[in-house]
Amino acid sequence: MNEKKKKILLITTKHTGCGHKSISDSLMDWFVEMPEVEVVQVDGFEDLVNRSVTALGDSYGVVTRHAKFLWKMTWDFGTKFNSTYCSLMSTWAGKRFLEVVAREQPDVVLTTHPMFNSSLMTVCEEHGLDLPFVSVQADPVSVHPSWCDPRSALIICATDEAMERTLSFGVPRERILKVGFPTRRRFTDMAQRVEKPAYDGSRPARCLLMSGGEGSGMLGSYALELMTKTDVTLTIICGRNRQLKKRLEALLKRKYGERVRILGFVTDIENQMNESDIMITRGSPNSFFEAVVMNVPLIITGALPGQEQGNPELVERYGLGIVSKGVKKLPAAVKRLLADDGRELLRIREAQQEYRRFDNAKRIAEAARDLALGRRPAYREGNAPGGERLLSARRVVRSARPKRALWPLLRVQRFLPSASSS
Repeated sequence: MNEKKKKILLITTKHTGCGHKSISDSLMDWFVEMPEVEVVQVDGFEDLVNRSVTALGDSYGVVTRHAKFLWKMTWDFGTKFNSTYCSLMSTWAGKRFLEVVAREQPDVVLTTHPMFNSSLMTVCEEHGLDLPFVSVQADPVSVHPSWCDPRSALIICATDEAMERTLSFGVPRERILKVGFPTRRRFTDMAQRVEKPAYDGSRPARCLLMSGGEGSGMLGSYALELMTKTDVTLTIICGRNRQLKKRLEALLKRKYGERVRILGFVTDIENQMNESDIMITRGSPNSFFEAVVMNVPLIITGALPGQEQGNPELVERYGLGIVSKGVKKLPAAVKRLLADDGRELLRIREAQQEYRRFDNAKRIAEAARDLALGRRPAYREGNAPGGERLLSARRVVRSARPKRALWPLLRVQRFLPSASSS
């Protein structure tokens, strides 16, 4: 008789930008090749909360495009009053989460969004469920405290910087696994399959301009500066921002013709990166880590306050690109990279090749699988310069499986109490 598969409940969302879903997709690329586990995905903002809370998630695009100050206020509030922030989400998501748990009976909960970490651990705690949580952080530097709950069985960090901040919130070192930022296989497979030629100055450079899946930032102003003060060809990706795409088409296409391409939300971004010599973007981690995997030198033009504020410095620290502050300075930054037949571009590409790893998502999926199976491996951390360090996992697994005695009780309950009830 075949042994029953272990089950992982993967909580993600597509309602606060594209990054959290990109991470879960990168893990699913590998979970499908693991016969020992079954993975059930739920969208936290669709399946666990009501429509009014979902609307808060959907406001991400508008706020990050037009009201960054409001985003900063929200970030600061959540950082300073994290327990209040998590208590609210426990109340909003608790009932439906318990229903999902009763239906699916997972061995591990794997989260890629901070709003569904501490909040749902509290729900489990209040209802006597000893269910291990694995949190995959989506931020490489400015890690929100909601990612860093010491009750987690395992917290996955992308960088040394993220690991140190996680430790500062009281998470035991043995419950932290530093792997590197997970990237979808369509990027890693192409990067390993296609050899990207170096820029040699024999043609105009090809630049890719984007600002995350929501198309935030001053893309039109940056594009005009590049078109008027350099000879580059430019591809602009506007993401879901349809109004921006229409404005840029009216502003640029008639005058610059084939020198500029203006795209909306694309599903082949890896091809766009592969065709580009330089990528110009804000400090959105999914975008710039994908560019590093694809070996495209970066110019970082800014970052969302709070959440992304440490990312530009990270890019410069490891030589993955340069930072250009202000619209007027962008042409000079491009010319700097292209000088001497692209000598600076070559240096950045070499640094990216040393920094990048193609197996980060695979190793994260393996760690979650091992936790579901009750294994206690010695995990190896890597990716950032400085070599690899062995992490003991002796205390990673608090409980290899939840308390099964509670499942029948949860199944027969016609009404589950809210997470805030005693």
